[in-house]
Amino acid sequence: MEWSLFFNSLIGIIAILNPIGNMPIFMEHVENETPKVQQTVAVMMALSIFILMLVFFLFGNRILGMFGITLPAFRLAGSIMILLVGLRMLQGKSKFENHGIETAAVSGDTFDQARNSLSHILVPVGMPLFIGPGTITTVILYSEKSADITYFLMMIIALFLSACLVGIVLLSSNYIFEKIGRNGTQIVVRFMGMILCAIAMQFMIDGIAQLLPGVLNTAFIHTGH
Repeated sequence: MEWSLFFNSLIGIIAILNPIGNMPIFMEHVENETPKVQQTVAVMMALSIFILMLVFFLFGNRILGMFGITLPAFRLAGSIMILLVGLRMLQGKSKFENHGIETAAVSGDTFDQARNSLSHILVPVGMPLFIGPGTITTVILYSEKSADITYFLMMIIALFLSACLVGIVLLSSNYIFEKIGRNGTQIVVRFMGMILCAIAMQFMIDGIAQLLPGVLNTAFIHTGH
């Protein structure tokens, strides 16, 4: 297994999840909750993100098969979608322009309140803010490279680590936002957007290579595990 492919997958997933860029949106939706409830919601959100990514990683190709979509076609379509997300991030545009919703206060312990809050914000914060078309595309495309059992397990680890990072960022959202401010957030978002654009171009190169074998320089194609 190529460790570079694993780290490329990890960075790609983290980039498309964009935890720093999505952090202000999360804060808007839980700003009326107590700190303990906010932290519990952050952990639940990270767990939900991991489960959703795992589902698409395990069954995404079967879903494609049901609709008769070939992998090269989906790879090329996915590369365009990821490129658009990256370009939007480079321009510093948020996915949502509306303000956060207020969650109704409920009785019960911290876990019950957090579960109620999560039920209100899983859509749109969980999907499609974190798990949007770009994330689904990225996870499915990486799953196509996972015929080797070692890389398959490492990809699951990459999904878990990515979700953990999202959880850490959300848990630290108040502290991070105060430290880096809106300007710092924009810098991070645009840097991750540049990485996404590069990953999208790599997907496009790989897709064209599948359609036109022997035409492109194999040194720039990711075909191994």
